[in-house]
Amino acid sequence: MKAFVLVKHGNPEKAFELQEKEIPKPQPTELLIEVEAFGLNFADVMARQGLYEDAPPMPAVLGYEVVGRVKEAGSEVKHLKVGQRVTALTRFGGYAEYAITDGRAAVAIPEDMDVGVAAAIATQYCTAYYSAFEMAPLFEGDHVLIQAAAGGVGTALVQIAKNKGCVVYGTAGSEAKLDYLRNMGVDFPINYRKDNFFDVIKEKRGKEGLDVVFDSIGGKSVKKGIKLLGAGGRIVCY
Repeated sequence: MKAFVLVKHGNPEKAFELQEKEIPKPQPTELLIEVEAFGLNFADVMARQGLYEDAPPMPAVLGYEVVGRVKEAGSEVKHLKVGQRVTALTRFGGYAEYAITDGRAAVAIPEDMDVGVAAAIATQYCTAYYSAFEMAPLFEGDHVLIQAAAGGVGTALVQIAKNKGCVVYGTAGSEAKLDYLRNMGVDFPINYRKDNFFDVIKEKRGKEGLDVVFDSIGGKSVKKGIKLLGAGGRIVCY
């Protein structure tokens, strides 16, 4: 099979090589998936740049999720059958014609589901769902800050928050991305390259503060987010 292999850190044109690999063999609890498409997450970009501690050692095949068909199922996998179309978390190994996944990390999807939608469900939308339903459930009228709101997880969080009837503050780094956020219904798009999100929100909310902050940036951003929280406020970092 063909696979894109990370052989060095840097720009994608030089970091990856298209190589021939043996088709992997699934263990009893695993699935072998014939890949239709794979996702591209910020974690992949960081791994390519040498900034992601969880990345496998080089040479490595990256890729956190795939969409495809079950080619072979381990003896202990009972909920899926060969030939079914699935989306699955791979936790690396997705940039290839075939990928292995734990059977628990794959679910069947409709035959007509758009491949982009299917790929987004696994890592990006599951992260958003877990954050906004399990870690910090949202309620109508909540004031919510979503950092990097135009990204994959950010987009999902915006959709969830607006569906819940929240007031949404979203940060992004360009005017094009701000337009994208406005089209999704973000109430207060903030260009972090031009404005300090802390000052903008503090001016609008005063002592009442925010109900929830979703932060994928870390560092000083987290400290500012905590200071923006009102009574009973919650912050989720991912």
